[in-house]
Amino acid sequence: MRILELDAGNSRLKWRLLNGDTVASHGYLANSDNWLQGLPLLMGQVEQVDCARASIVSGRERFELLNAAIDRHFNISLQQASVKPDWRGVRVAYPGIGVDRWLAMLAANHQDRQTDKIVVSCGTAITLDMLNRDGEHLGGYIVPGIGLMKKMLHANTAQLPMVEMAASSVSPGKNSMDCINNGVLAMAAAMVNEQQTTHKDCVVYLTGGDGALLKPYINGECFYHPELVMDGLSFAFEEAVLG
Repeated sequence: MRILELDAGNSRLKWRLLNGDTVASHGYLANSDNWLQGLPLLMGQVEQVDCARASIVSGRERFELLNAAIDRHFNISLQQASVKPDWRGVRVAYPGIGVDRWLAMLAANHQDRQTDKIVVSCGTAITLDMLNRDGEHLGGYIVPGIGLMKKMLHANTAQLPMVEMAASSVSPGKNSMDCINNGVLAMAAAMVNEQQTTHKDCVVYLTGGDGALLKPYINGECFYHPELVMDGLSFAFEEAVLG
């Protein structure tokens, strides 16, 4: 079976095509004003599929647009995952948690049921969720992502520059650009490291566009899984989790 999986986040639309259990191809579209123009190219790359499923955090309108495009091209309906508070061994701490956070926790818990985990997604926002070895979600944090923090500093101060390049250090900067760049990365790493210190013997699972950037500055055991949300989608997907 050929399955198209979509992860529609705040910054981009990630996709991958599964041929059975094998990832045949993957990519992403930026959530720019003309992202819809890229959908036909995406559809052309994946050719015919038997099933399409999605994690969508960017609103009902995005689902309707994606569903219409998939229906036109493949003559199938897009199936959307929704959070279940107690599912596949994961019990969420509160109602209303984002489906992407839930799927990432499902995937991390599926990979490792022997240790406590910190699941961190580094995108437009940074989300951090603590999950114990019994699958109990202990709560988490939502803070601005690395890029968003830099944009906020530029937009809300008189003279600080907009820093586009990625940081390569958490050392104190010797100019304004490095002070911003390194400082923002240091803040993100410190949040994760603090929780790893508090929750002894836990493992960090990183995902999201800036996850690879953050990984070298995490002190304890840490894994980077760029497709953790879609791994959770594959694991969780059946009739009970459809929206």
